[in-house]
Order: sequence, then C-alpha cells, then structure tokens
Amino acid sequence: MENQWSYTQCIAAYSTSFRYEDLTPQAVFTAKNIVLDTLGALFAAWPDRHPVSRLIGDFVQQMGGTPECTVLGGNFKAPAANAALANGTMGYAADIEGAGIARMHAAAVFVPTALVMGERQKLDGKTLIAALALAYDVAARVSEASRTEHSYPHSFHPSAVFGTFGAAVITGYALKLDAPRFVNTCGLAGNVASGLIAWVDDPTEHSRSYGIGVAARNGVTAGLLAERGFGGPQGIFDPMKYNIFDAFSGTMHLEELTRDLGSEFYIERADGFKQYPCCGDIHSGIDALLGIMSEHNLHPNEIVQITHKVKATRRPVIDNNPLRSHCAQYIMAIAAIEREIRWDDFLHDRRDEPAISEMTRRIHLMEAPELSDSPGAAPAIVEVKTSRGQLLSKRVDFAKGRSENPLSQAELEAKFVRWAAPVVGEARALEIIAAVQRLEELTDICELIALMHEPPN
Repeated sequence: MENQWSYTQCIAAYSTSFRYEDLTPQAVFTAKNIVLDTLGALFAAWPDRHPVSRLIGDFVQQMGGTPECTVLGGNFKAPAANAALANGTMGYAADIEGAGIARMHAAAVFVPTALVMGERQKLDGKTLIAALALAYDVAARVSEASRTEHSYPHSFHPSAVFGTFGAAVITGYALKLDAPRFVNTCGLAGNVASGLIAWVDDPTEHSRSYGIGVAARNGVTAGLLAERGFGGPQGIFDPMKYNIFDAFSGTMHLEELTRDLGSEFYIERADGFKQYPCCGDIHSGIDALLGIMSEHNLHPNEIVQITHKVKATRRPVIDNNPLRSHCAQYIMAIAAIEREIRWDDFLHDRRDEPAISEMTRRIHLMEAPELSDSPGAAPAIVEVKTSRGQLLSKRVDFAKGRSENPLSQAELEAKFVRWAAPVVGEARALEIIAAVQRLEELTDICELIALMHEPPN
C-alpha cells in the first residue's frame, strides 16, 4: 500500500540528507550574493533609520529571555525565536531586498533566520549556505504546488505563509533533526502559517514587514519544539484533511513538490536583485522614465504628463496604493524629480513638497493590453508628454536587476556599500563583502555577525 504521507516524508528525507557538497558552484555563488544583498537590506532598515525596526527591537528587548542570538542594530541578544522576529521584520522593512522566488520575498525571511540559527548553533559558512539553499527548495516547491491564476488567492501573502516553511527548514537543518522530527517541524510550521496581504491598507507599513518577522519566528519555534519531541501534523505536504492547499489556494499541484528534487536547485532561479527601495512592480516604470529623461536630457519642469502603462494583473498592486512604497504615482514622481529613490522616501509623505505634489498629479497609471504577452512579470511602457510638444515613449520588459537583466557583481557590491556605509563606514562595509565572498571558508558564522556591529569610534 502506498505511504499515506509520501510527499511529506519525501521532503523530510531530502532535507535530512541535504549537503553543501550537493550544491552546484552556481548555487553557492547565488547563495552568497543573496546573503550580501540581504545584509544590505538589513542595514537600510537599521533601527535608527526605520521606526518599525526600532519598535520591534524594543518589544523583543522588553520580553527578555535567554540571550542567545543578536538582534541586529540593538546591541543585545534575545532568545532565537524572538531574535528571528526582530531581524525578519527588519529584512523586509526597507523593501530593497531581492532574490525572490515563487511569489515570495524569500531572502527577507530566510537570511535573518539563517543568521539567527547560525549564531545559536555556531554553524560554519558551508552549513549556512546549504540551509539557505534548502529553504529556497522546499518553500518554493510548496508555493508552486499551491499556485493559482490569481496572485494572492484567499488574500494571503505567499512570503509570510510559505516563508514559514523555509524558516522551519533552516531551523531543522541547523539542529540536525532526524526525519521524524523534520516531519513534525514542517507540520508545526504549516499549522501556524499565516499572513494576510491586508497590510496594503496600512500607511505606516509596519504590518507589511511584521508578517515576514512572524514567519521567521514561527519557523524557528516549530523547529525548536520538534527538537524537544513536540508532535505536529504528519502530512502537511499531502492531501490530508484540512490541508494547507485548501486553506491558502483552493488547488494543489503535488507533482511540483518533487519535480527534479535533488537535481535542480530553486536558489539558482532566484529573481535578481532590486535597484530601488519600493515595490518591484514599479521598477520597470522607473527604468523607462529615467531612460527617457537621460536620453532626451529632459528636466522635470518640462514634463507635462507621464502615462505609466502596466499589465492588468499588476495595476491593482501599485495604483494609488495607500502604501507609499507600493504607490506608482508617488514613487514615479520622486523618480522624475530626484532621478533616484532613497531609502527613506516612503517613510514620510513627501507630497507636501510642491514639486512632488505637482508631479504626482501629472502621472496616470493604466492597463496596457499590448503588455499581456510580455515575458516579464511586471513590464512597463512609459509615455512622457513634454512642454516642447514631444511624446516620448520607452518600453521595459525586465527592470535592471532582474535575473533577465542582472546587476553586475560590481553593481551589486556598490548597492551593498550604499546601504551599509552610512551605518558602519565604508571600510567595514568592504570587510563584510570580503567575508561573504569567502563565506564557505568561515568556521563560525559569528565572524560575519560580529562585523554587523557598528565599529567603535
């Protein structure tokens, strides 16, 4: 008789036997770049820069507990699950992290979790890389098994729901759990997986990143409980009664859970790195607008109207969204005026500045049927009417930074320095780059975490 929980046990067996030596050179290279880019995102969201990081850090410090793992930017340690809550929240706060996969802001959950568990278990660099790659594999497969034609079926946020599994897998791997405990880890993670995308109506943007922190915390908690013998659902990846697929998508494609398992690594498919701290659906529009302005030496005062055309599926996400980081009209206005997007542009509303307010009114977002067949997930056509009577147009199918139009290694490292140097100085930022480049050689990941502290004056 076929095993009732075949998919779950297959994932557990795969996870417990996973090894760094199984990875391809490309997977290792990508993992290191994901770590570097996410460390930059954490610096961009340092507590003295982003209020949500300060608030969550203060909360975790107030809860107290065994000082196991570093709360970044807080100069204190907390129990592993609580440190994961704080650092995971920071990971998504600046909305500048990249390397998404299968509808998830995966790196924002997985890298903070890997650092927390790496510190707690004193993991070496190879083990951390393997744990990160495994998280991408398992969480992406569960997400793909739940995929529907709708971006956010049942109003849940894939990054939070499926991110919980990735955090749980990292924890189980760091703890060297056996297969039965791995089954419990995943079951417990699925039992509490949660996260609505209701944060799109929260102008503070606190709840947007909080859901990522909760995913990291819940994944760590699941692994730590399973290590103690705590039981969980046995078939979380199978068509059990009240299963996760019913809860979050209403459909399931179980073949995606094991397709090419062990011979193809999802981390190699990670979807590039962001240039701008805002929703990725706006990036192609920014690129098109800045391209037009540069190519035609266009001054903001010469812009009469900007028409920003997007796929029909993307418009609801970015059309006059209350979140400034997800509002195309606001972000495009800043791009037109400043020719860049800074880390703090969505922390306060700049529409009280006359130039930004006026430019926002000149921007119109609309659906473009001609983009429906674009190979890009979030392409854009931007048309600019000028005071000279010109109509200038540019189409961008893949924003700079996406895997199809990637940042160079030098550009990726320059991006990291841009976010890290204001916190720790350029010299320390370059030290961190060097440490990540030799991550597989580190005998204790705490060497890297120590560099994240601000150096003494």
